[in-house]
Amino acid sequence: MNQKPSNRRSASEWQNLIGQQQESGVSQKAFCELNNICLSTFTLWKRKLTVTPRTQQSLADPEWIELPANLDCAAPEQSKWDMELELPGGVILRMRR
Repeated sequence: MNQKPSNRRSASEWQNLIGQQQESGVSQKAFCELNNICLSTFTLWKRKLTVTPRTQQSLADPEWIELPANLDCAAPEQSKWDMELELPGGVILRMRR
């Protein structure tokens, strides 16, 4: 039985290919055609391995605001709060107390 050799690449091999494409000056499509690589797979790995400053920030320092667990209902002015969450598709969730 003749088995086809595996074409799987490691993350470091993909990182190397992404670097080669960037240094080559040719488009991703042309680079993939020249190297017999599926463009969608190349794009997927590039997205996986590219960390943007925003991604780094959100992983390292999430913007959480801690609300007190025991809000004093006797002082309504001091216990008021507003929260707004923007979701994909233009949906905005607003919560107020």
